[in-house]
Amino acid sequence: MGISINIAIQLARIAPLLKDCQNGIMLGRQKMHFRPASWTPRLIAELGKLGIEAGKDDLFQKDGFCETYLRTIGWPKLESLDFSAIEGAEYVHDLSRPVGKDLKNRFDLIYDGGTTEHVFDIAQSFRNVDAMLREGGIFVSCVGTDGWFGHGFYQVGPDIPWRYWVASLGYKMLGCWTFPRKMAEAPREIPDPTLTSRGAEHRYAEPQFIFYVVQKQPRKGRPKPVIQSHYVNY
Repeated sequence: MGISINIAIQLARIAPLLKDCQNGIMLGRQKMHFRPASWTPRLIAELGKLGIEAGKDDLFQKDGFCETYLRTIGWPKLESLDFSAIEGAEYVHDLSRPVGKDLKNRFDLIYDGGTTEHVFDIAQSFRNVDAMLREGGIFVSCVGTDGWFGHGFYQVGPDIPWRYWVASLGYKMLGCWTFPRKMAEAPREIPDPTLTSRGAEHRYAEPQFIFYVVQKQPRKGRPKPVIQSHYVNY
């Protein structure tokens, strides 16, 4: 779980969407994964284009975690939740099990930086996110998609943000993109695959992340059935 160059840039790009968030949590305490030396000046340059002036000390902290970087790009303070306390998470919980009352309706921002794909009961991890978010709260997710064979239990496609969060739970889509881990190319916007031939299937030449931002809306009654985009007319 960590923030590499293109994730770091995308987190800065969507920071204005989070201006009203105050009480946030990340799933797994995220580290800054910046091994190639060229990534740091590249990130500083990209932040400058967004009007964020930053030096190396504004990006990294001695323990390797990401709180300093998130503060620099304008994110609210985030606590963390993990299935173990080994990395200093404030909350310890296995996301494959339902969260307790102490965590329900508690947060207005949740960031999944590559955790849910490593939870065997990934559907329960999503239900937990929904349970922990307040109305109007925002969920930001960045997980592996095409080309990440063996990385986690799952690779996530566009039906998760569009057919689960939007169509079933009634969330508002604030943005959905794919982009590679290293290559310097613009994010590819991912529209709603519903009623598109074969669910808007797409093949990539390089391993990709899918990055989406959804906002919880008032909901009456139970969620709608989750139907994959291929089959909504069956």
